Amino acid sequence: MCAAGLAFGAAAPAQAATADIVTRTPQGGQTVALTFDDGPNPQDTPALLQVLRQHQVKAVFCLWGEHVRQYPDLVRQIVQQGHTLCNHSMRHSDMGNWSANQIRADLQETNAAIRQAVPGAQIPYFRAPYGSWGQSPQVAAELGMQPLGWAMDIGDWEPPGTFELVQRLNQRRTPGAVILMHDGGGDRSQTVQAVNQIIPQWKAQGWTFTLPDGSSGSDPGNNPGDPGNNPGDPGNNPGDPGNNPGDPGNNPGDPGNNPGGPSGPCDVDYTVVNDWGNGFQGAIYIRNTGSSPINNWTLQFSLPNVTISNGWNGDWTQSGSQITVKAPSWNPTIQPGQRAELGFVANKSGNASAPNQFTLNGNVCS
Repeated sequence: MCAAGLAFGAAAPAQAATADIVTRTPQGGQTVALTFDDGPNPQDTPALLQVLRQHQVKAVFCLWGEHVRQYPDLVRQIVQQGHTLCNHSMRHSDMGNWSANQIRADLQETNAAIRQAVPGAQIPYFRAPYGSWGQSPQVAAELGMQPLGWAMDIGDWEPPGTFELVQRLNQRRTPGAVILMHDGGGDRSQTVQAVNQIIPQWKAQGWTFTLPDGSSGSDPGNNPGDPGNNPGDPGNNPGDPGNNPGDPGNNPGDPGNNPGGPSGPCDVDYTVVNDWGNGFQGAIYIRNTGSSPINNWTLQFSLPNVTISNGWNGDWTQSGSQITVKAPSWNPTIQPGQRAELGFVANKSGNASAPNQFTLNGNVCS
């Protein structure tokens, strides 16, 4: 059956997809992007769509392929209301150790299921189940989908109550954050209620709702007849890099590192993006200030009283207070003048002061 009259997704990639995991909005500042995983779900997705329509906000829906086949009418409703689609795999499997061919077959099967429901649908994003990326960022980019991470996770997969979810949203919100929530995989009625509360609150505080980076245009409301939200100032300031406090077990795959590779002068910036007492979210920027590429890099630093629970854009390991991050296989080189952006979430048992020294491939960075 032809789904005539549908706007095939709210956005298409503005440029060729890359293997970089997007966690921010392109504007930064007082903008956020709402993303919802594991649907469609007949119990809660329709109520969520009603809330978003009422408040004139567009979101990204990361679709579970098996659920798409079960509830194609809901996928059509998502598209008809001008929201953006994201491939979230066919069966929500952990892809961390899959081969590139296995990943490609799964992503293509999921896209086919979505396009069976909505012929010609645009699917600009891919999000790995459990945040276990493995080789999927490169494969997704080759298929034209931007890997979509998140800067903020409210932990709604185990419903703690609407009040608690609203508190987490308010306490963990950061400028330009991509926010991970769920409309499928269980009872998500509390998430729907929390979203219904925070949208008018945040709008009153001057925040706007837009799409993550990697999409064409910051105005997601491009479905005539369904008014979109005001994307605000489209200034191109990507803000701080995203942090991923989501599901643990992130496996960026085998980076195939060679610490003996060429290295050059480097500069490292460290910042705490969000602190909630017994834990925090951190971001690290590594810049190549030399004239030669830094290949297969390994970054090392010390963080006393801290246990890393999740890290991304690198292969993270910890021994005591010593932290080691190795280059991911999909981004092993930092070219001159370029930078790598890392993020992590950690628990802390005392004062967690900033590292006083970073070494990259054995060289001390400034």
